[in-house]
Amino acid sequence: MPHLTLRRGLLSALLGVSSALGRAADPPTDPQLLKAAATLYAAAQVAEIAHDWCGQEAPSERTVMEREYAAWREASGLPGIEAYLQRTAAAQLPALRAAVDARREQLYTELSRASQDPAADCRNIRAHLSAQVNLSALYPQEYQLTQPLRTAAPAPASSAANGGAFLSTTRFDPISRTFVETLLGKAGGQPPYQGGGPLHPGTYRCVQQNTNDFDTLLSVVSYTLTLYGDHGLRFTDGSFTGEATRTPSPLENLQATSRYDAATGQLEVDADFANRDLESYLYGNDRYDGVDGDAPLFNVFRVLTDGQGRSLIYGQKAFGDRDGSLTVCRLEGPVQGSSPVAEAKRAAQAELERFNRYRLKPNAGPSLAQIQGLLHTYENTYEGINVTGRETTTLLLKDGTAYLNLRWSPHDLDVAASRKGEPQAWTTWRRQGERYELLQGGHWTPMNGTLGVPGNRREGLSGRYEFFSAYTSGTLMNGATATTRDVYTFTPGGQFTRSGSSGVAGTLNNGITMTTAAGSGPSSGDTGTYVFDGYTLEFRGPDGQTSRTYAFFWDAKHDALMIGGRTYTRK
Repeated sequence: MPHLTLRRGLLSALLGVSSALGRAADPPTDPQLLKAAATLYAAAQVAEIAHDWCGQEAPSERTVMEREYAAWREASGLPGIEAYLQRTAAAQLPALRAAVDARREQLYTELSRASQDPAADCRNIRAHLSAQVNLSALYPQEYQLTQPLRTAAPAPASSAANGGAFLSTTRFDPISRTFVETLLGKAGGQPPYQGGGPLHPGTYRCVQQNTNDFDTLLSVVSYTLTLYGDHGLRFTDGSFTGEATRTPSPLENLQATSRYDAATGQLEVDADFANRDLESYLYGNDRYDGVDGDAPLFNVFRVLTDGQGRSLIYGQKAFGDRDGSLTVCRLEGPVQGSSPVAEAKRAAQAELERFNRYRLKPNAGPSLAQIQGLLHTYENTYEGINVTGRETTTLLLKDGTAYLNLRWSPHDLDVAASRKGEPQAWTTWRRQGERYELLQGGHWTPMNGTLGVPGNRREGLSGRYEFFSAYTSGTLMNGATATTRDVYTFTPGGQFTRSGSSGVAGTLNNGITMTTAAGSGPSSGDTGTYVFDGYTLEFRGPDGQTSRTYAFFWDAKHDALMIGGRTYTRK
């Protein structure tokens, strides 16, 4: 295991939490013993994160790693300490785990940076943890005080009547706690069950039973749920088996990000439109009004830790009067493949690199004297009742060449590298009277456009420039319209303010009644300074960060201002 460089800071931060646990336990049979046990328990959570990191980074060594990690726990006396805390302060343990889990990503980063060979490090996890998270060396007084706990055999598991914080603090209406504990037991779980705590990354095998009255089985959905340390989530290997056919049908693979509350164990999914079906399997934690005076029906989707430290997920979805579905997921192995969050970051980085390819330092590209102009074309396109403006901007250089892929200020363009790396983005131009033509496909093509007017930093900008768009799905009488508004306000002194909003309004007309609804998104605002010089508009925020894009006026009236591919009209 690489050096745990965050260990000291994390353990120091946990002392206050363990002290609060000692004061909050009710009744504290021995406050000093309780505080000592809590301190060692909190320190051990850092090792738990290192264990999870190994499961993610070195899955091939999982068998050896699990054996060595279990041996370290046994040698440290953790089973006895945990059993004591479960009996005396079970409700406070999630807070201890959450305090460490809040630094999980930071510690993952440190471990990855320090390790040259994760497989070798994780094979020797017992030796490394004994050196880096040595409880007897870190906390000798607490370690000595807890000696009876560390050498005692763990207490037997509690019964279903008082089966731990999860069962005692969760509503399961209209089914009973005993039913839930029995279901978890069939999946291999052992009471007591605790909700919350660290969410162990890995692959969970899940079974969802859709029932009538939570009794008669109607269908079964089985799937693999992979949870990643960066909150990414995958739904794979899914199949649906109905009561009528009894033939499994494959389900689509889905992905999303997740939100996890370590204090309660609630796991929520944040899926985009393409993956919205995930909500049928990972349903939200909520309640619904009962029917005909019955008690409210509850949705539950919670991460659990059983009495042996194993991870489970319990789900219960109620609908109708008493019908619903029941889900149990059991951790079966390390994560497989890459997280959708990591993939999205890599894709975003690749897009950023592609976008900025052939970009030089500010003003290291063509000067204003080398540029013939930016040729701007605008045309309306029609789709149903929608009219959309389509704009293109082409860089014309005075050497007779034209660049078709302008993405930022032309004054920053590495012309030589671009011509070599993306030759398809270059062509030649000529002027025929008042009209410009581009050589495309071996033929001269007229361009119905005009050259933009560059900015002058001595004059600056003045006034309010607004972009507004609206797009209707359906019809005006039976559809929805999405709107976007983006506004820049400039002062001649070099200040700018940007604000924006979006909204959706819908109308439903069934021939008898008409219903309308509307919603709007929050406004967003930026402020700072700007410089408009040549074909570059540079913005600088209060934090000193700058951004540069191409810009120009449509004509000498300065009523229409193009900023980075979007035209703003002066109001």
